[in-house]
Amino acid sequence: MQSDPTAQAEKPRILIVDDNKGVLDFLILLLSKHEFCGLGASSGAQCLEIVREQPIDLIILDVMMPVMDGLQVCQELKKIAPEIPVILLTARDDMVTRATAMELGVSEFVAKPVNNRDLLNRVRTQLRGVEWEKANEQAFSRISASAATKH
Repeated sequence: MQSDPTAQAEKPRILIVDDNKGVLDFLILLLSKHEFCGLGASSGAQCLEIVREQPIDLIILDVMMPVMDGLQVCQELKKIAPEIPVILLTARDDMVTRATAMELGVSEFVAKPVNNRDLLNRVRTQLRGVEWEKANEQAFSRISASAATKH
């Protein structure tokens, strides 16, 4: 179940990565019912492929997946798209996992089973941070361009 990217191009694009189809479909539906465009990936490899091919504003990533777990995906994301915030879904909320994930750039943690309201609030908070960074970059570019034309 994947939302039509052309119909929702102006909505924030959130990639959900979970090998459990039920969880994946539920989260896509939850996000799509709100102001988001939910996209799905059922593996770490598929996540990385989508990130390389499409603009993504936020990733919601499960830790426990076969072949490539969430932490391994984070290692690769840090190389190819460190600017994309990651919310990690975890059933095992231990300090080692948290510490490793933080070192790999994870922005937030959400425990499974997911509380819908909590997840939506964390998504909105992370997207506000992305918007703020983009606004700062645009302002800096305008200032730099203005300074360059004066000299």
